[in-house]
Amino acid sequence: MSIPPDGALHIAALCREHGVQVDVADLQLIVAGASGRVIMRVCPGGEPSGIIGVYWTAARADNGSFVDAARGLAAHGVRVPQILRYRDDGLGCGTCLVQDMGSADLLGLKNAPWAQLYPAYCSALQAVHALHSLTPDWPLQPEFDAAMYRWEQGYFAEHFLGRHCGLSARDFMELPATQQTADYLAGLPRVPVHRDFQSQNIMLQGDVAYLIDFQGMRYGRAEYDLASLVYDPYMALTAQQSDALIAAYAQITGSAVQQPIFYACALQRLMQALGAYANIGYNQQRDWYLNMIPAGVAALRHVASRTPVKSPAYPLSQWLLNHV
Repeated sequence: MSIPPDGALHIAALCREHGVQVDVADLQLIVAGASGRVIMRVCPGGEPSGIIGVYWTAARADNGSFVDAARGLAAHGVRVPQILRYRDDGLGCGTCLVQDMGSADLLGLKNAPWAQLYPAYCSALQAVHALHSLTPDWPLQPEFDAAMYRWEQGYFAEHFLGRHCGLSARDFMELPATQQTADYLAGLPRVPVHRDFQSQNIMLQGDVAYLIDFQGMRYGRAEYDLASLVYDPYMALTAQQSDALIAAYAQITGSAVQQPIFYACALQRLMQALGAYANIGYNQQRDWYLNMIPAGVAALRHVASRTPVKSPAYPLSQWLLNHV
């Protein structure tokens, strides 16, 4: 399959179609990763224009879902950047111009006092609750079913347990506890979820949070997104801070968080994260991700230690406490 090679050229061309006269030299790279996406800030004459350009290939199945998701979420009142212009480039590739939300994300507040962090987190929780509450009328990515949870477990087993820890990935996947956890979560009702609800994907304008990188939206458990945020290894919140956010989410939704489900989701999410850190760190030689492994392990062990005995994920939690 032939893939157009230069995302910057596509972004500059779409800017000109939009009436913004720029060339490649006016674009500032933000992201260019193995996911097949190029994200650039449009700065004619060196000054930000309020526009972000995004170009993607078919390297990942969810890349092409971004525009539909952005438009759908905005139409349902969820705080996301506005799509300004879009062009289908064929062969699974596309280019769009998006409202520039600035450079302030939640991760940038990592060392801020809790009095500043807490309202930003609450705004993010309100935004994701709005996402959880809607009925999408656009196509989503394949839902969280038993096979999807097993894929996460296998990703963790291959890259973290096998590559990083030197343990047997096959032995882990053959544990009855792994299948039991996947079947348990897959048997529960589902809502739309962000899928990667963590500090880098929450932009801030003051205390108001906007969601980005939601192209992986699919049906799953709301607790998965909640766990992604409160046990985000990038932020490494204290147990007290995480508990405060869980309580805040319960207040926002008007429903108590169901501990057996929540901690099962948290185990899954943190296994997926550790698999990603090891995969990207070793296979793409990006040491930043390898440096995140200790925080991810600490979070996983904390979650495993809190998983209720009555949760079907409890046997898995005990294996993880004994081996990770």
